[in-house]
Amino acid sequence: MNNTLKTMLVAAAALTAVSAQAQDKATLDLLVKKGVISAEERAKTLQSSAATKTESGMDRVFTKEAGANRLTFSGRIQGQWEAAAYSQTAAGVETQAADLNNVMMRRLYLGAKADVGAGFSGELVWNFGDNSNASSTSTSTSTSSGGITTTTTTTTATTVRAGAADKAVVTYEGAIGKFDLGYQKVQFGQEENTSSSGLYTVERSMVTRYWAESNNGRRLGFGARHVGLHYSNKIVIGEGGPGTLAFGAAIVDAVQGYNSTGVNDYGYYGNVSFDWKPLGTTIGVNYGLTPSGATSTSGGALTAVGGTLDMAEGFNPYFKYVTGDLTIVGEYIITAIDASSTTATNSGFIDRDPSGYNITLAYKLSENLEAVVRYSALDTDGRGQQASDGFRDVNTAPLTAATYDKSSSVFLGLNYYFNKQNAKIQIGYEKAKLEGRISGYTSGVATVVTDDHADADIFRLQAQVLF
Repeated sequence: MNNTLKTMLVAAAALTAVSAQAQDKATLDLLVKKGVISAEERAKTLQSSAATKTESGMDRVFTKEAGANRLTFSGRIQGQWEAAAYSQTAAGVETQAADLNNVMMRRLYLGAKADVGAGFSGELVWNFGDNSNASSTSTSTSTSSGGITTTTTTTTATTVRAGAADKAVVTYEGAIGKFDLGYQKVQFGQEENTSSSGLYTVERSMVTRYWAESNNGRRLGFGARHVGLHYSNKIVIGEGGPGTLAFGAAIVDAVQGYNSTGVNDYGYYGNVSFDWKPLGTTIGVNYGLTPSGATSTSGGALTAVGGTLDMAEGFNPYFKYVTGDLTIVGEYIITAIDASSTTATNSGFIDRDPSGYNITLAYKLSENLEAVVRYSALDTDGRGQQASDGFRDVNTAPLTAATYDKSSSVFLGLNYYFNKQNAKIQIGYEKAKLEGRISGYTSGVATVVTDDHADADIFRLQAQVLF
């Protein structure tokens, strides 16, 4: 009986060793310690499992000497229903756009992080939910021998992207901090740098999007993802770590969102924050300095260097306070745009100082249910903003989307947590207003029609699973 039991245990350990060699060694060591098998039988079992692994080719997939010490996968699935109504009022006359009613996969993230030892790791996060269209247009001409010029038909090819990179970095972490080389977010915007899986609201505010989304001549493209060198570090203060001082810096490509195409200038960012657990308080400030290179009609890569482009310098103080079931988060953002050129019609040698703020209150009604309210306000200081710049997917057709100087919104919502952030449902309503229609510019000075405005009513329901 003892021999039969011994044979079964050794065979089971050998089979398990094919898929989990480290765990097998611990199991066999325990069997030796208990006297169930001998040390010689342990060695033979490990040798047999290694041979089986070699025959199967598994050792050519991940070898400990040349591969990852640890490989971790993660994922984020968000499905969303959204509905919105939008109208514009000019000279006292209100016109209504077509309503929005839509279901979509908001985010489909799959990430992999490999620890390769010696403090080095690599991480790639891909968003399969970003399937925006990419198009290209080509026109060719030919001239006949008779001198008659024939122009071919212009063709436009449109392809749907199979997602987009959310993060791609090589990381070294040592005694002096962490260095990330690659494509990730810079520290600018408290709400922007809160993971989309942990937002209190369904969507980020129009204030956040004004600074974080790509530069289109109105939005700034100041924060969000940049390619470059990112540094971060933390210092624990006090016995038991009640306080944490965090700080960092980044030298990156000046344009947001370019992960594979270089741009012609650099942006510089820095941040510092202090978290004091006994008071439930975090305070911090983010800073950035970068050229603002998009024109009013074309965003994208910078076209000049050496002071010929508008320079943008931004400050972003913020705080977070937690007491009992109440959480309060606030931030203020201001950017001074030094208009050193006329690269944008809404600069025109005139400095702009757009500013905005978010205030969010979240209160736990029970262990699983949370109520949320957020107020946001934005003053573009003459740069302007359209509804689509700040409110995702809001439909303005068939109207001609107007540009407004200021905007504000109130968000009311409920979050239900089945298992913390790993499984939750969010529902929310946002009432938004854009005010002061910009009818044009004269030498950079905006002509604002103060009584003209636009209104949007937005409903969203989102379900999330993390793994």
